[in-house]
Amino acid sequence: TASLCCLNECEPLMSEIESQVRAPTATAELLLGVVGNLSSDTVDAPRRLPSGLAQRLLAIAAKRGGQVPLHGRLFAEWLHFAFPHECPFPHAVGDAAVHSVGFWDGQHVAHNDTEQ
Repeated sequence: TASLCCLNECEPLMSEIESQVRAPTATAELLLGVVGNLSSDTVDAPRRLPSGLAQRLLAIAAKRGGQVPLHGRLFAEWLHFAFPHECPFPHAVGDAAVHSVGFWDGQHVAHNDTEQ
């Protein structure tokens, strides 16, 4: 049997962005319009995103030929600030909070008091 652990409340938001953009990248202006019209349990739409958040998205696009990759870490980070309760902050590879399976290979983990 499968169990449901944790719902990612960001997935419906990303799905809506993807359905409106229909491309792997988009201009910052398009994304600001789409995201500004998205609602969640904690965010009402339509809304005007804070100028600092808009400027950050424009800067991401400027460094990438005017386009923002929808599935890149920087957009995921930006989306976290637009929807802080729904979208998790993406941790960079090598971050202490993120460990791959290879990190744990060969590591002994104590399972009870006698093994510690």
